[in-house]
Amino acid sequence: MILYFDTSALIKAFHKEKGSEKVVELLEKNQQIWVSELTKIEFKSALYCRFNNKQISKENLSIAFKHFENFLNTINITPLSSLLISEAEQLFSKFHSYGLRTLDALQLAGFVLLYNKESYFVSADGKLCSIANKMDLNIINPLTSKS
Repeated sequence: MILYFDTSALIKAFHKEKGSEKVVELLEKNQQIWVSELTKIEFKSALYCRFNNKQISKENLSIAFKHFENFLNTINITPLSSLLISEAEQLFSKFHSYGLRTLDALQLAGFVLLYNKESYFVSADGKLCSIANKMDLNIINPLTSKS
């Protein structure tokens, strides 16, 4: 099984919050993990936001960044490319009225380019999961999935 993680879900493996147990379980059980190259900056942005809101200490922030960098060396990363941007543009044209945002379109495009019946899009973003559902894609939302 291929799991393609959106940043909203992946961050839960490095910062304990609702859905963390499910994400860790998925990561431990699966060998084919994919993320977008975009996740590198989105991850840092999300953790810095939590730090600025005093949800994570400076020490835990540093630890999370270190573990994330090590994790990136063990998984597959979809590069940002003109093909990916073209796919994101097509998705945005179809789903902008559902609230699809630019970075989410890029994340979803990475999954669509990789998609087969054995792959799952893992996201904790309800709106993004709803759009993926409209596309009849396999979805796992760690906030709603049973462990």
